[in-house]
Formats: sequence, structure tokens, C-alpha cells
Amino acid sequence: MTPARRALTGFTLVELVVVISIAAIVAVFMMFFLQAPVDVFVADRARADLVDSADRILRSVDADVRTALPNSLRQSAAGGVVALELLATSGVARYYAPGEKAYLGGAQEVKEELAIGSADPSFYTFDAFVPSAVGSYLAVNPQGAGTYAMAGVMTPFASIGAPVPPPAVVPGEAWVQLPAAGFNFATGSATHSVFLVSSPVSYLCDPAAGTLRRYSGYAPAAAQPTTNAQLLAAGAASSLIAQNVTACTTLSSVAAPASNKFNQLVVLNITLGANGGETLPVFHEAAVGYVP
Repeated sequence: MTPARRALTGFTLVELVVVISIAAIVAVFMMFFLQAPVDVFVADRARADLVDSADRILRSVDADVRTALPNSLRQSAAGGVVALELLATSGVARYYAPGEKAYLGGAQEVKEELAIGSADPSFYTFDAFVPSAVGSYLAVNPQGAGTYAMAGVMTPFASIGAPVPPPAVVPGEAWVQLPAAGFNFATGSATHSVFLVSSPVSYLCDPAAGTLRRYSGYAPAAAQPTTNAQLLAAGAASSLIAQNVTACTTLSSVAAPASNKFNQLVVLNITLGANGGETLPVFHEAAVGYVP
């Protein structure tokens, strides 16, 4: 066969099969050596996502519970969904109780002290709320679920720190003005504390949906809203805190022993899971920092 004719013949079938076989063997070995690093990367990514979700849960729940209105925590579980509700506060101040401004006498004393057990249209606080807000709720000596009904415990609304000509208000104090008819706080606070409540906050833990959501910006109600539909109908804004929730063993509030008046405790026990089979239990306890 001449060199020119040999160049035109190309590969034989045997040569082509040998090349394909060698390429397949090389590919198998490459996959074998690359699979382990890829699996490790995917597993590490899944673990990182679970840890990030756990961190968001702890930071969000802990921040809300620590600054919650005392005795405002309540929880329920129905249909696999665990619900926790609390009243978020944006400030606390000390009011002047009856007799503390006796040196003023007359109308000024009445104006600056908070009457307990009778309607009072205004009073002074020892320090100002920060930040001041118009349209927030004021609460004195909250007593559990009854606080949500507001009667004798929490005002429908209040105007905080309205401007008044000096020297009517001493620097560092605030003049709290209520509606003209006033509001009757049924019982006084042992610490003379009045709380500025911004709104209720709810958490819904739903393993079926695989989510933990936070809701805020809705009005207090005597009955606890326990579903996504109820909260959205009440005007709540929803935010996703965590995904990959596989179990909500507990998201419960524990009342203080004996006194049952402060130091409520939230026990958080949630399990997170990833598609690769990774699981992460999240256990945490958070206590209300304020006292009535």
C-alpha cells in the first residue's frame, strides 16, 4: 500500500473501540476521585445553611422575648402548627405614683401623678420614652392574657411627650397625655413602670410547610391568632425567619413559679433538616427581661 493510500484509510474500528474504552476508563476514575470532594462540598453547604437558619431563629426569638411586655407571652399548638405570641415594647419609663408629687399640691400634683383605680387623662414620667411615638399602647401592671383585652391594663392609644411650654415639664421627664376621658389603670405597678407597647408579635412554626415565620404590626386581640390566614387578615406583616424546619417539639412559654407575675420563660426546641439528611436540633431558653 502506498503512503498516500494509507493516509486516506483513517482509524480502524478496532482502534476506535480501544480509544473509546480508554476514555471511558479515564472518565470513571475521574468521577471516582471527584465524587468525594463534591459530596463534602454539598454536605458542608447544607450544614452552613442549617447553622445560618438556627442563628436567625435564636437572634430573632431572643430579641423579642427579652424585651416583651411582662406576662404577655402565650402559646398554642393546633393542626401541627405551634404558635407563640407576645407584646413587643419600644420603651419603658417610671411614672409618678399618688403622693410622690405631694410637694406640688393642687392641680399640678394631680396632673403629674398617675391615678390608679380611676380615669386619668395625663401624667408625668420620671424619664422619657425612647423613641417617643404617637398611637402606641401604654400598659401598667400587665396580668397575662387579660392584657390583650386591654381593660384596666393597656390603653387603646396614647400621645407620648406632647410639647408643653417650659417649665411645665422638667428636662428628662415626659408628659403622657391620654384621651380627654382618661384611662383607668386598675392596679399599680410594684416598680411604678409604664410600658410603651408597639404591637403584638407572633411566631408560627409549621413543619408541614418547613417554615418559621414572624408576624408583627397588627392590633391586639383577646383571642390569640394561630394561623397564617388569621394573622394576615388582622393586617400583620409576615417575614420568613427559617426554612427546612422538620419538627417543632416545643415553642412554649413557662410561667414563673409561685408568683406567676414575671420572669416568663420561652423554651425553644426546633429541628432543622437538609435534603442530604443533615439535621440540626435548635434548643434555647429565653426569659423576659422586664418586670411589671
